[in-house]
Amino acid sequence: MQNALPYFYGDKMNDKSKYLSSAFLLLSSSVIVKIIGAVYKIPLTAFIGAVGRGYFASAYNLYLPLHAVIMGAFPVALSKLTGKYNALNDTEKLSALKKGASRLMVKVGIVGMAVMLIFAKPYCDLIAASPQSIYTVLVLAPSILFSAMAASYRGFYEGFMNMRPTAVSQTLEALFKMVFGLAFARLTMAYLIALYNSTGLVLGTAVQTQKEALSLIYPITSAAAMGGVTFGSLVSLIYVAVYDRINRGILPRCGRVPSNKMESDLLSFSFPIMMSVAIQSVFQFLDTATAQYALGTVNPSVLMSYYRESVRLAGAQQSDIVTYVYGLMSTALDFKNLIPGITMALGVCAVPAVSAAAEGDNKERLSALINDIYKYTVLLSVLGGVLLALNSRKVLDIFYASSSPDIPIGCEKLVAAFSLTVPIYCLAGSAVFCVQAVGKAQKSIAPYIVSGAVRSFLNILLVKDEKYLLFGAVISGAVGYLIMAVWNILIVKRCTKTKFSLKNVFIKPTVIALILYFVISNLTKFVEIYENPLINLLIDFTICIVLFCMLCFLFKSLKFDDIFCAFKTKKNARNTCN
Repeated sequence: MQNALPYFYGDKMNDKSKYLSSAFLLLSSSVIVKIIGAVYKIPLTAFIGAVGRGYFASAYNLYLPLHAVIMGAFPVALSKLTGKYNALNDTEKLSALKKGASRLMVKVGIVGMAVMLIFAKPYCDLIAASPQSIYTVLVLAPSILFSAMAASYRGFYEGFMNMRPTAVSQTLEALFKMVFGLAFARLTMAYLIALYNSTGLVLGTAVQTQKEALSLIYPITSAAAMGGVTFGSLVSLIYVAVYDRINRGILPRCGRVPSNKMESDLLSFSFPIMMSVAIQSVFQFLDTATAQYALGTVNPSVLMSYYRESVRLAGAQQSDIVTYVYGLMSTALDFKNLIPGITMALGVCAVPAVSAAAEGDNKERLSALINDIYKYTVLLSVLGGVLLALNSRKVLDIFYASSSPDIPIGCEKLVAAFSLTVPIYCLAGSAVFCVQAVGKAQKSIAPYIVSGAVRSFLNILLVKDEKYLLFGAVISGAVGYLIMAVWNILIVKRCTKTKFSLKNVFIKPTVIALILYFVISNLTKFVEIYENPLINLLIDFTICIVLFCMLCFLFKSLKFDDIFCAFKTKKNARNTCN
């Protein structure tokens, strides 16, 4: 039978091979995106400071829930439906689905952008306690529309296990965000500083000292930097649209199947996923908002005293201390989120792979695939978590020692603490994707609610406690996401009647993590042989990765076939696509 599109992988590739091949491509692009993002934040922080990062983070707190609903619900549903109709060789429904999805995502994007604009001022004034953040929110709002439109293309091709549009578009988005965000921020900062030096005014307001001037300039430069984010999302949209124009395959024009019918089907299919993601996003928003709120209740003199060395180096004023400390937390979260952001590729690729395997009657094969997804997620996050925890000060020094020396001092212990908890976040993410893949997204709603409520409660309880402060957010996050991970794993196990390998997913990776942490923490003390911190860091990373691989093969958590499978399957995929 003729395949519907040239991206369909034939039967010669098993579920695990297709999964690893797609995951390898998306993981590679995710690593590139994270590297670009990390490099981007070094000069960005130099331009806008930790206070400016606080404005940046406040805007993202409003943006991320909306973005998560769009990018987390609709592409997943679209990829499932695309895979279904492709398997049936129903090109007319595929064509109608594609057209209906494009139209639906424009509507969704407009609604999301409107919501962000409407709630910008109430959020900045009442929740973030940072009215100046409104500039960054307004500049960021159009990217909701661009992201939604791009999602209609990404989700469609992901349904064929073709991750190229997603991989390339997200890389382009990160690259253009970095280049133009830095350019906009630098030009704006240079202009406003020059204006202050020549007139003593900042946007018409007279100021007495440079600190006062910077307090007025940071909100504007943060908004200018955010312009790069919006421009990057537009470039991403343009790429996937051009890619689609070139690679339309043999899809006919909409015929007997009306596109509005497929639009309705997609919306109804997306609804349970959208609800679960929306609830998760609401609680993620509450997670950061409660931490920010709790910080606002702490006596400013306590924060000034606790972070006195970093505050002294940054020159932050007491009136900006809450925003400054929240900026430190935002910086620490950037590093913590590096690893879940990379392992999310394993979850994205799990959706079509698990969906296809679930259609069959071979429960043993399905169990093996699901357990492999969990195992790879935990192993990869263990390696990243240990690397970052043991080298948090080195990494922070490399990124910020010259431009913002206050940040390594203020964030070192916080980054290390967050890093040790990342396997919990990563496993929870992959478990949720597996629940969505088996068509039970609505069952994730309860775990989201309970986990979010626990995190919000613990934030309010612990972050305002002078004994914990920001470390209270580390505890609350770990507890909340552990609940989410275990609960969703049980949902998948119960719904698919598959077996769960506690030994391969939990026990072996935990033992590997403990051995790795103990050995590396003692061994790296004797390998500081170069004055260049980057060289020492690369040596530490190399030693850690080599030891990690040895331990994985020793405990039989990895096989050589797993390593080479992705490379082998690329050739097979091309041979079976025609």
